Amino acid sequence: MSPKKTIFVAAGIFAGIGILASVVIIAINGGFSGGGPSIFNPPTSKDLWTLGSNIANGMNMTYSLSGSTDDGKLNLVDSKVSMRFHDMTNKWNIDFKIQNGTNNINNVSEIHANYSKNQLLRTNPITEHDNKFLQPVEASVLAIRDIAREPKYLVVGAVWDKIFTGSNTIDARIVSKDTITTPAGAYAVYSLQYKVGNSLNTIYINKDLPLPVKAQVYGDNGKLLYEYELQSITR
Repeated sequence: MSPKKTIFVAAGIFAGIGILASVVIIAINGGFSGGGPSIFNPPTSKDLWTLGSNIANGMNMTYSLSGSTDDGKLNLVDSKVSMRFHDMTNKWNIDFKIQNGTNNINNVSEIHANYSKNQLLRTNPITEHDNKFLQPVEASVLAIRDIAREPKYLVVGAVWDKIFTGSNTIDARIVSKDTITTPAGAYAVYSLQYKVGNSLNTIYINKDLPLPVKAQVYGDNGKLLYEYELQSITR
């Protein structure tokens, strides 16, 4: 065999080994289990979920929400948050309507902001007043942006992210596939979980929706950071 052919054969062998190694790493480190993907049936693109996918022009999603800003200056308790998406070609213009359940501030706030179609990141400045109301929404319903920075596998056992709490590192992992009932209807969901201290954080994701269906998330001190649930969706 000529040196040139030897190089090609060797390259092919190493490429095959590399692919096999990748599958093994996915199967072992991802911990995929159950009747779905495995080392012999690795996950494919059909198992991926992308934040913001399946948004349609005019779609409106309404959530119940209890949460607060990072500085604790504004609490949204038993609130209703609706988001209506308008297609602006290369971005989404989102009309937010936030109805606060508390009585110590202006009860309803309407905010208009632009977000990128990739990762739903805000692209335009807004007033300080609007930002105060929008922060709890971005720190709760839209907080999935921090974990799903790129497409993730909706497969039981798949690790989505590493959560850092003090000196500890915790895996945020898909632990089960369930069905939950919300005011918006019943949904087949994948449960993304990670434990902080004694508190179990859970985010429920439906493959066909652009944002999670429901979540309950706690901080290091065991205090509830936010919880939300889908109330309605119209397309």
